Amino acid sequence: MAKKTTPKEFTEEPRSDWNSEKETCIFLGQLAKNIGAKAILEIGVFEGETSQELINALPKDGYYLGIDIKEYRTKETKAVFENAKGKTVDFVLANSLQHLKKLPAKHFDLIFIDGNHDYTHLIEEFKLVERVIADGGIIAFHDSRHIADVKRVYDYALLFNYEGINLNTPEGRGLGLIQKKLK
Repeated sequence: MAKKTTPKEFTEEPRSDWNSEKETCIFLGQLAKNIGAKAILEIGVFEGETSQELINALPKDGYYLGIDIKEYRTKETKAVFENAKGKTVDFVLANSLQHLKKLPAKHFDLIFIDGNHDYTHLIEEFKLVERVIADGGIIAFHDSRHIADVKRVYDYALLFNYEGINLNTPEGRGLGLIQKKLK
């Protein structure tokens, strides 16, 4: 009699609900490649599934900065951070509102926001992110469909010379992408 096997998707360790959907992580990595991103900022690293895709998408001389208020990264994520091969990869334990003020203006080609989802925090964070996004850069908001405060900030951005698309994701959480309109 043949031995019963369990499909791989049922043997993997459970994922936290705080992680972005795997498809969203992969999409963001592909987006980074497609726009030729050389500098990426991620706010809200958590376990780092998205970080891994973003770091791997960078060119050899690329730069990645991840900001989180706690250290949650998995050993797999830490390995990707440590073995970036020519890329500069930084992780900062900090409040994003304080750390964003220290970053150079118009520096990042892609910024992924998936940290604090409270409107008051997020609106201030968005205003700080506007200073550090490069001309033509893309800002991505995770949870832009199912968390009202995130959708509210996404909609607010569209009032200020941004074009955007709010994509559905496999779990219905949403990924809002915005970019300054060309003059």
